Amino acid sequence: MLNLLNKIKPWNFFVFAAIVFEIVFTSVTPPLQAPDEFNHFYRAYQVSDGQFLPERTSNRLGGEIPVCFNDFMVPYFYAATNLKYVLYGLEVEESGDVRFNDSITEFKDFPNTAYYSPVSYAPQAFAMFIVKQFNCSVSSVYYAGRIGGFLFWLIIMFLVIKIVPVYKWLFTTLILLPMNLYVTNSLSADTVTNCLGLLFISLTLKYAFAENKLTKAQLFLLLIIILLIAMAKVVYVGAIVLLFIIPANKFANKLWQYGSIAIMFILSFIVVYAWSETIMKFYITYTEYDPKHNFYIGLSSCGNYNAQKAYILEHGFYFFTVIYNSIFRHPEQFLIGYVGAFGQSDIAMKNIVYIISYIFILFLAVTESNKFILGLRQKIIIFIAAFGSFVLLLLSQHLIWDCVGEGIVDMVQGRYLIPIFPLLFILFNNSKIKIKPTPLLFVLPFVFVINLYAARKIFYRFYVESYTSKTEFFCGFEQKDSLGNFITSNPEIKLGSAAMQVKDTSFTGKYCAYLPPPSRYDLQFGFNYKFKNLKAGDMIEIDARQKGVGGSLVIAGKGKNCNEFFFASNAHSLAEINGWNKIYSVFTMTEKCDSSDVTFFMWNPSDKKVYFDHINFRIKKYDKGY
Repeated sequence: MLNLLNKIKPWNFFVFAAIVFEIVFTSVTPPLQAPDEFNHFYRAYQVSDGQFLPERTSNRLGGEIPVCFNDFMVPYFYAATNLKYVLYGLEVEESGDVRFNDSITEFKDFPNTAYYSPVSYAPQAFAMFIVKQFNCSVSSVYYAGRIGGFLFWLIIMFLVIKIVPVYKWLFTTLILLPMNLYVTNSLSADTVTNCLGLLFISLTLKYAFAENKLTKAQLFLLLIIILLIAMAKVVYVGAIVLLFIIPANKFANKLWQYGSIAIMFILSFIVVYAWSETIMKFYITYTEYDPKHNFYIGLSSCGNYNAQKAYILEHGFYFFTVIYNSIFRHPEQFLIGYVGAFGQSDIAMKNIVYIISYIFILFLAVTESNKFILGLRQKIIIFIAAFGSFVLLLLSQHLIWDCVGEGIVDMVQGRYLIPIFPLLFILFNNSKIKIKPTPLLFVLPFVFVINLYAARKIFYRFYVESYTSKTEFFCGFEQKDSLGNFITSNPEIKLGSAAMQVKDTSFTGKYCAYLPPPSRYDLQFGFNYKFKNLKAGDMIEIDARQKGVGGSLVIAGKGKNCNEFFFASNAHSLAEINGWNKIYSVFTMTEKCDSSDVTFFMWNPSDKKVYFDHINFRIKKYDKGY
């Protein structure tokens, strides 16, 4: 058995495990559930359409996106923004059937991803460009992007593991951590950045221990990679310091050594400066943003790049305090996120899993047998490269996301450390402690167990209900009782209304409901359903068919010892079936009332005729709040 395991190369094991878990994670992860993936989708599509720079109006930033994307994204938006929302088979099926059509577009806001370079989306955008040439669904365009990114990552990571001269099993393990796989299985711009960063590390280490001198072609390859990194995410340019671990005797002479490194530094700076000058012309703060379009746009409400930069420059040692606070005040945020925190970084594993993961990683780092040993000087340089990249990461986050003068970076997510942490772990390189059995004996069970556990957590989050009780009904407006109330599928629930029941225009069946223009806000025209005791954390899900534009699904109420609440939603699918589209609403109670009186009703405040049919209504109650 050990002989068989010894014959398995780490790069071959990686390919097998990566493909297995790509299938697993694709199966359990709905579309658009990685951090900011909606906006990454928009930006990747924009690049695939040949638009490398974003579009800005006076107070909005983004670009023209096909309207059909709305229909595809609706259920996934609720899943991403509501921790208790669970996807249903019918919703997923309807979303997957939406056809791609780029003839009708609308301006979409994605200011947090609009600044990303086209380099960050190249493989995803290329795959999307190919697929959208055919008669396909929006889902096909989306998944083409995901698969394109994965295949690029698979090839580059295979090369990384094969090229790196030390810690092949350690690199394999780090690359196969759940967070890396989760990010890769999305449209995140981090995929390309992580690939470039790890490829630069592996090549630098290879050249440092190579027997032959560096060739011009090898130096040119390093230059291209570092320039791409500068374009993709400037913070990782700090890795250029790694070039100093390559011994002087690997260069043709001293002039070639210092000249080559100097040229790489200068050209990287020029690229960073040129892109920053170009893209920052589009910069817009949250306070400047159009208030009608600042909902879920991914901007910090108090972030201000220019004001924060001025504050840092005016307060000499201030940023040193920021570095200290960001590392030591809540390190669990990035330590957990590096191993795996899924969804919008809100699906965590048990703490013991993270502890075991870091123990195992350190065990590998200390015991894996290596042909080459890093010297003290090389370790110091590696640490400087890692710490320098981390500081640049903190600076970039602080400039964009944090309140001016806040004194700490709140958004250090572990996924940002994927190209940095390997540098820290290889510092444990030593010549004394070695493990004789193949590391695969330990790596294989660790990789499979932790990723299967992560996949289970993701599946339960998105597809398994956790409510303690549910009240639901369906109403097709086919029947009324003797008092004129509409009869529903739940014998205990009837919809009160004075509105008309009409026929010959229904979605299905014989009848539908009609709200004349305009219906009054006194509930009498609203097919109302009254109930009590909606507690904080409870959720209401409603969908209905609507003909005409202008209707809203409304939840309103008041409670004892709490504020009144009112929530109206007219979010709808634009794909029509016989003139009918679908209108959605997901409402989570946030008020903490001792008791509450709540009313659901449908409202037409417009001057248009609106018809409703096929109402599905669910109230879900939970033991714990939101």
